[in-house]
Amino acid sequence: MRIKRRRVFLLFLSIPIIAATVCCGIARAEVATQNSGLTKALAFLRSQIKSTGLIDSYVEDNADYSYTYDDALAAMAFISAGDMSSARKILDAFLIIGPEPEGGFLHRYDAVTGNPIGGILAVGHNAYLLQAMNLYYFRTKDPRYNTAARGIADYILSQQALDGGIYGRAGVTWKSTENNLAALSAIHNFGVIQEEPYYTYSAEKIRVFVKTKCWDGKRFLCGENDPMIVTDAQALGAMILGAAYKNGAYWVRKYTRNTKRYAPGKIITGFDQNTDRDTVWTEGTLEEAMAYLAVKDIGNFNFYKAQAERLFQPSGALRAASNKGTTGFGEYFQRWQAVAPTAWYVYAYTRNNVMSLRER
Repeated sequence: MRIKRRRVFLLFLSIPIIAATVCCGIARAEVATQNSGLTKALAFLRSQIKSTGLIDSYVEDNADYSYTYDDALAAMAFISAGDMSSARKILDAFLIIGPEPEGGFLHRYDAVTGNPIGGILAVGHNAYLLQAMNLYYFRTKDPRYNTAARGIADYILSQQALDGGIYGRAGVTWKSTENNLAALSAIHNFGVIQEEPYYTYSAEKIRVFVKTKCWDGKRFLCGENDPMIVTDAQALGAMILGAAYKNGAYWVRKYTRNTKRYAPGKIITGFDQNTDRDTVWTEGTLEEAMAYLAVKDIGNFNFYKAQAERLFQPSGALRAASNKGTTGFGEYFQRWQAVAPTAWYVYAYTRNNVMSLRER
């Protein structure tokens, strides 16, 4: 039902600016480049960029799959660290590929050739790609991606229902909370940065949908009328909507937090995506860390960041999970060196909430 890189789910949040240290993912991060962990993480991300400019999402999958969601995350990691050259390599690749007629990009391409590989056009991954372009323009004032960004924004809004919520893609009836939160962030920030009220107004309708249809007073549902418990919706809710919606990031610990062995005699505590708690999902654990940072809970931020670092590899990559485990959506997390958690580690190190909302 979802697709970020593999699945489709995004959400969009709203107006509060979140703390000075993490205020707007679109703010300049102070980066201590001498830090060996950060330096190695960025080096790993650069090493995964192929000649096309697309990023190879995994090391051990024996494939050249480049998931658009991962490309967007990596671009935002480079922007957070001030490496605009590497960010441009990735974002330029999408200008060369070109959008679909609807305005968005497919969810997966061949990193070596740039050709689509069974690609699906969906909202989730496009929202993150739009936010990467937003961040780039905000930091550089270079308009090279503005036309593509507008096309993505218009594609996302083409999936907006009368109640303000965004469908996952054309032809489906579900509206994922995570998709809508990501869309909220991307559309709102596009409207603010480009000074176009139509987009901020449309984003406000997404915000109302998320708050009225996806929040039950204690936590975020997986989507409209979908009570499934998932970690990422709780984390993104706090990151985007702020402290008023922080409870989900704490509530979910009862259901998805667990401790697993990742090597002989070594354990890690973190979060699974779903309630079977059969693995520690590194990306979700770092998302939760960033949620705690967003609401100024530095103790929990430091704890879960440090736990995720236990899966740091000599290559500079973080493993996607402590062990193979289910996602809850018919797929698996693998113990592979991966782009997505490595990008989230960069955000955590730079303390940069890349999904936060700009003030108008």
